[in-house]
Amino acid sequence: MSHEHDISPLTRIVARLDRTAAGETAHDLVATRFPSIDKALGGGIRRGELVVLGGDDSVGSSALALGIAIRGSDRALFLSSEMQPERVYERALAMTARVSLEHIRLGAVDEEERARLAASALALRDQAPVVETFLQGGLTTIERAIEATPSAPLLVVDTLEGVLDRDHGQADALGFAVLALKRLAVTHQVAVLLTTHLPALDRERRDRRPRLSDFGMGGAVGAHADVVLGLYREEMYDFDHGVSGAAELLILKNRAGARGYVDLYFDTRYGRFEDVAE
Repeated sequence: MSHEHDISPLTRIVARLDRTAAGETAHDLVATRFPSIDKALGGGIRRGELVVLGGDDSVGSSALALGIAIRGSDRALFLSSEMQPERVYERALAMTARVSLEHIRLGAVDEEERARLAASALALRDQAPVVETFLQGGLTTIERAIEATPSAPLLVVDTLEGVLDRDHGQADALGFAVLALKRLAVTHQVAVLLTTHLPALDRERRDRRPRLSDFGMGGAVGAHADVVLGLYREEMYDFDHGVSGAAELLILKNRAGARGYVDLYFDTRYGRFEDVAE
């Protein structure tokens, strides 16, 4: 019996092109379901690739990563170093039902909101990501989670800093963690979306749109990631220009395509990103 791994890589590439020409979605692509992001990335994130998403503190990197995990057609694996699963699901409900996260936490929802939350909870039951918290164990814990959820096409690790088991030698340790996560992506053929802060961001400069150098770590992100995304919201720095909700997702590195940016909209009430093209 012939198995796919016994077929020539060149033959597999040609077969994939034929399927794409026939209108089929490439099996190694994981769509974000944000049309503009998928278009910019050639259809989505490829299995075996590492995508790093970074931004200034409180810009919403975790919210965008969770939004991508929720929109996917197949259950993703969402590993958080900052929140217990219940808190992540609260955010997921706020996003999908368009109900204030504060109202959900306080239990202060009206009948209409309660109905929307119930409908969203029912829908999420079949497509919500598998959420786990990792507080220690670092990369070993992450790999075990991947092995326990082999059908997940997308792994979200939120955040890179949470992978570390120690604080000393942090820059080198973070750089190694980036490389290790890239290796996990290749080994398990899963698309990995990693969120991180920007340790080298100069908050005194006038234009604080993320740059590749802002990720620091001795250039590890630029060297090992297949795609590097920088999230920017002007309203965080300038409240007077009528830019409420405006967000930019900058493609700072794209190993398989062009760089550029995507316009998004962030609704602070629900912690929800939307594609301006929609």
